[in-house]
Amino acid sequence: MGFFGSSEKELKCKKCGTVLPDPERLKKHQEKAHNKKKEKCRVCGEEFDYSEELRKHKKNCK
Repeated sequence: MGFFGSSEKELKCKKCGTVLPDPERLKKHQEKAHNKKKEKCRVCGEEFDYSEELRKHKKNCK
C-alpha cells in the first residue's frame, strides 16, 4: 500500500510480462513492442518497424 511499493494498479503485459504503472503506458508499450506495422520507404521499398527508423533512413536514401 506504500506509494513507492508495488501497487495494485500496476498492470502486466500479457505477451511479455513487462509491468507498467498505468493503462496508458501499457497501451503505448503494446503498440510499440507488439503491434508492429511496417512502414515502407517510398524510394527503395525497404520496410521499418518504427517511423523513427524510416525517418533516419530517408536522410540517406536516394
